[in-house]
Amino acid sequence: MIARRKVGTGSDRSLFDHPVPATAARSSGERQVQARRVTLDGIYQLLATAQFGAYVVSLDQTIVYWNQAAERILGFPRDQVVGRRCYDVLTGLAPGGFTPECLLGCPSLRALRGGEIPQARELRMLSASGDRKGVSLTPMVIATADHDSPVLVHLFEESAHGETSDEAADSVRGTLLDQGAEIVTDGAAAATASPGGAPLTPRELEVLRLVAAGWSTQRIADGLEISPHTVRNHVRHFRAKLNATTKLDAVVTGIRIGIL
Repeated sequence: MIARRKVGTGSDRSLFDHPVPATAARSSGERQVQARRVTLDGIYQLLATAQFGAYVVSLDQTIVYWNQAAERILGFPRDQVVGRRCYDVLTGLAPGGFTPECLLGCPSLRALRGGEIPQARELRMLSASGDRKGVSLTPMVIATADHDSPVLVHLFEESAHGETSDEAADSVRGTLLDQGAEIVTDGAAAATASPGGAPLTPRELEVLRLVAAGWSTQRIADGLEISPHTVRNHVRHFRAKLNATTKLDAVVTGIRIGIL
């Protein structure tokens, strides 16, 4: 069983806290070769048939996927939650809806930044009826082959079914790994505290934040009123400073060292 501690969900105050423009557990050589072959749609297809709730959020905590089991457990249909912030849906907008720990930002991302593996948690989620349901939640941060930014996957079941939820979560994790997903949180404990390079310039950090938000090179260029060539130069520079081979690697490193 995975150790749990009580916590809610809430806004990540440290991620993207600067203004932006308006406009593993398995680390063998074979696993590294397969890494990142899975796409985001592949993750969605796997979670669609899960027997317990699953939702996926971007790094700014916007819900981008909500499976049928999540609808069954909490009563919110997909079209009512996709595009909204997870803490709006799951804790409600009433004052005092967040726990003190949630006010400090997303617990899963904070754990990752601290070099820790986010743990399964017990919390009470708001349901469509207005009641709060006790659930067991297992978080994972996953990198895919077709996006420059990882996503946060949350798997949950009502607390009365905690053991079944653990087994199902392990099954989903194994399937994701077999399909070539990189579960970033599995390698969190081995992450270095610092990339050892020169600090990013304010502009490089701004571009990195926009890459993490899913912006394309052209959109970043338009938003910052610079050329795509200049954007690519900034990307090249922050990749070198973060010892990252790809933009996704740079985003993951940025999360781990606390600059995102």
